Amino acid sequence: MDHSYEQWQEVLAEEFFGRQHAGHPTLFYMDDDVEQELRHGYGLEEPLTQCVGKFLRTGTAEPYSALEDYRWRKRQQDKDGVPAFLPLLACSVMAASRMVNDHNHRATAYHARFSELLTGDEKRLGSHQYEPVSRMWQVMASWQHSQKGARGLCSIPVPADLPSNRSRIGFAQSQALLSGADRSFMPKFFRLLRAYGTTWPLQGETLLAQIEIRGMEQHFSKGFRNALREEEFRPFLARLIGNYAASWDGSDDLVRTGAVRAELLVRLDAGRLSWMARLRSAEQKARIELKGGIVLEQLGDTAYYEVTGLPAPSANTLTGEIRRDGENLVLSRPSSSVLVLARDDVLGVWAGTDGFRPGEAHVVLAAPTAQRDVQRLLDKAATTGRRADTSKLGWVPHGWSLHKPVTFDDAVTLRRALTEVQGAVGVLQPPAQFKLRLEGGLKLAPSLDPHLYLRGGEPQVVLPDAVQDTSALLIDGTERPELKKAIAVGRPIPLTVLRLEPGRHTVSHAGVEIGFATAEQAVVEPKATKVCGFTVVDGEASQSPVLLVEETLPTGITGAGCTSASDQDATAVMELCRRDADETLFAAADGRLWTFQAPEQPDWWTDRLPDTPAPLRFEADFHGVGGWLLERRSGRWKGRPVNPQTSKPTSARKPRAWARAVLNAQQASDESSWAEYVQAAKELDR
Repeated sequence: MDHSYEQWQEVLAEEFFGRQHAGHPTLFYMDDDVEQELRHGYGLEEPLTQCVGKFLRTGTAEPYSALEDYRWRKRQQDKDGVPAFLPLLACSVMAASRMVNDHNHRATAYHARFSELLTGDEKRLGSHQYEPVSRMWQVMASWQHSQKGARGLCSIPVPADLPSNRSRIGFAQSQALLSGADRSFMPKFFRLLRAYGTTWPLQGETLLAQIEIRGMEQHFSKGFRNALREEEFRPFLARLIGNYAASWDGSDDLVRTGAVRAELLVRLDAGRLSWMARLRSAEQKARIELKGGIVLEQLGDTAYYEVTGLPAPSANTLTGEIRRDGENLVLSRPSSSVLVLARDDVLGVWAGTDGFRPGEAHVVLAAPTAQRDVQRLLDKAATTGRRADTSKLGWVPHGWSLHKPVTFDDAVTLRRALTEVQGAVGVLQPPAQFKLRLEGGLKLAPSLDPHLYLRGGEPQVVLPDAVQDTSALLIDGTERPELKKAIAVGRPIPLTVLRLEPGRHTVSHAGVEIGFATAEQAVVEPKATKVCGFTVVDGEASQSPVLLVEETLPTGITGAGCTSASDQDATAVMELCRRDADETLFAAADGRLWTFQAPEQPDWWTDRLPDTPAPLRFEADFHGVGGWLLERRSGRWKGRPVNPQTSKPTSARKPRAWARAVLNAQQASDESSWAEYVQAAKELDR
């Protein structure tokens, strides 16, 4: 990958996902004007589309493979860095920004515009080749959520939020709904509505309705107006603008470039409400002083700060905006008529949260203007805490209602109720989930095995929002009746109730499987500075033990393996590989990956067999290992199984390279066993 692509990656990462966006919603908006501004502003010589287009492998089944390979290499250097495919995603948004009726295309013709943008030919990149790009969007969303707001609050939708006919291109289209001019106008629009109302934030649908009622569409871009009229995208547009309203702190700008936002949160501890701040930044000072005598003192080695110098949380301070400026830092809190508290795992106290967490307890405080919306939501979805607490507690703001403990056992019902009720609670959606995963649990010796847990401290299972079918959650291949009530999309499902025996276990749902292990204890052996064993040469072990050096250690025989110098019991399988293949790989079932090189022809062939043409194939032997042999010729992959086995790639030390190879060759076979490998690779790729 050349320097120009790396430059564009760095510019886009800083411009759209830099630290200055911490705590604020971000939109990866890109059109021709923005591209020119960035190119001239940062001194980039090569246009974005030209820079990306020259690395496409058009005419092959995987036109984006070079860009994906570059992303994997960058990830190995920096696992927490911004995924290195931003230039390609930016181009996909540019294509969405061009979706208007013209002489050549209809407004819905996305793929023709995307292909023409990158190749100059509207037919060279087809819709059937776009899946890797949509997968990159989901990887991008997962990364941004993993940063916990330090690189901006994610506005990329989950697959379930997209219209069925936009399941792939909807990610790019979602980022093209609001232009930079739209976002700049929003504070003026919010301030206008705030002056005439007492409840804030308003729900997204109400905001859209106000735009139409007041005839303010002309102040927004053409893309926004088109989305406003489109029934399929209007719900997502409402959620997007509602999230911006919920994070607006009353200032003239949604994000002041160069200033990190410290979020002002409410804490409930020892029977009183107080302020604390959360700073989503890589650099965290022990003490920060702001204007007006406001002081932030760091709480231990955390991202939280004690705040002094502000009036205590009350009915007035909670419903009004709070903003205090410092050097390159802004402490702010948007006005809100609903306060939701949950137990904070770091501090061990009740603290303000951005949204409801299914299955957990909450304390809900509501101002008089929001009490009707809160009660409607609790009546529709809450398991406990529906009735307001009438006890006279001194820390409850005057006139506010109190509900505790509020729990939502059914995440599906909660999401549906939030959509129906909207109002002051409409922005309290549960965090988005993009893949089946494990969270929590008591880990034993992560350096030994990152998926090893103490028996009785098993993790929880989180199901993805995109799961549409109702297939059962299987533990070790078996449906467990104890979990039936807990199976709800997006809600953590505890595995501790199953009392699993020590050993390896699997969790599978909707064709996706993840594994973990439990044990009573784990013995972490000290690292040995010197290792004694038997060297192996041509499959035979040495007669006497020696000290193994770095070069001989990987192939040497040590420990329990010393009882058997060589393993000749495994039946060898011989396969013929083509010499004229551009690339030959072997993807083992356990996640290992090998690259085969055709052996050179011996010199004596020419002397003894001058009239015999060189054979087209060479032999490859497989001893006790199963997987798929993959060959690429003329840009197309072909594959065949070797000792067929069920794929379990997570057992390998570095399964990412395996996943990348399998996804590149996903068209290699139509067999169902190969489809299982591809599905496992997609899960690793997220």
